[in-house]
Amino acid sequence: MDNKEAEHLLEKYLAHNCTPEELLLIKKAYNKLVPYDISEIPEQRYDEMRTNMWNKLGQSPKLDIKTYRLWPKIAVSATLLLTTGAWLHLFVLRKEVVDKKSVSVYSNDVSAGTNKAILTLANGKKISLSDAKAGIVIKTSELSYNDGTVIESIDSKESRSSMITTPRGGQYRIQLPDGTQVALNSASTLKFPASFSGQVIRRVELVGEGYFNVTKDKKHPFIVKSGNQEVKVLGTQFNISCYPDESSMKTTLVEGSVQIKGLSGHVGMKMLSPGQQAEMIRDNISITKVDTESVLAWKNGDFIFNEDIRTIMRQISRWYDVEIFYQGNISEKEYIGTFSRSKNLIDILKALELTKGVHFKVEGRRITVMP
Repeated sequence: MDNKEAEHLLEKYLAHNCTPEELLLIKKAYNKLVPYDISEIPEQRYDEMRTNMWNKLGQSPKLDIKTYRLWPKIAVSATLLLTTGAWLHLFVLRKEVVDKKSVSVYSNDVSAGTNKAILTLANGKKISLSDAKAGIVIKTSELSYNDGTVIESIDSKESRSSMITTPRGGQYRIQLPDGTQVALNSASTLKFPASFSGQVIRRVELVGEGYFNVTKDKKHPFIVKSGNQEVKVLGTQFNISCYPDESSMKTTLVEGSVQIKGLSGHVGMKMLSPGQQAEMIRDNISITKVDTESVLAWKNGDFIFNEDIRTIMRQISRWYDVEIFYQGNISEKEYIGTFSRSKNLIDILKALELTKGVHFKVEGRRITVMP
């Protein structure tokens, strides 16, 4: 394998386009690295390991790199492992070993988010939904958990909307009266009617992030209002991210087709095809091809990062229910990697810290990011 072939192979991996044979080739090359804690490896041996990795891939080491890349999945012990559990690889291994005299301070750990939400019925009654359940089902006359346990009787003739809210550190799933299924990410709210019966349009409203698997009904379009846009579908699967603290709203289509319309009157209608994402910034909509696996990672129990540390920390803040502060000149370099959302917070922070790009101070639920 020559230099260009090796570089092309690595790019295919990052784009999730490798064949099984190519994945095996990459893993075999990395498997030559011994499973030591990086901080315990002598610098000379560390250089040998790095050189060995690149020799296996047919390319010499690159030390001048502007992007730190973490290969999935992250090992909680920060070791280089290749097992079915968590494992860590650096796409570009930096010449410096991890400094044992790190400025990071971890006074405590923070557990990952769980299944939790508050349901507010049309009559104003609030119900704390069980964290032992994964979701709820709205039926004609009753509300139940997805295992059939009845929670409350409801009035399907109620004209006012009900609302389900996931707090920071929470997630939940809901099946609407028409059978449409919605997965809500942390810090999100979905407003919906007690019944779609008699309504020409099935209309709901979202703040935050939600994945929709809409029941097909050609006679009754399904519309999601989020911020200053509306997404109209007949039956399809898509993801909407519209957090107030993000600079844009993103709608990603997985299956079927959707129509996006700006509510300001300055944006025309846009149609999406599967694998496309519409990003709305103020009154402008741009459409790009995206990796839907990365977009839906949160729903499947993972973080897949490919962004700067501030964007990453906003996601971490919502899932771990922590406050983020910054100290000093924080790099805008991007981090690429996969993390399980079930891991405790410090496992992820320590893995990010291995790049030598950032350090962290954890004090209760206050996280300070430092260069």
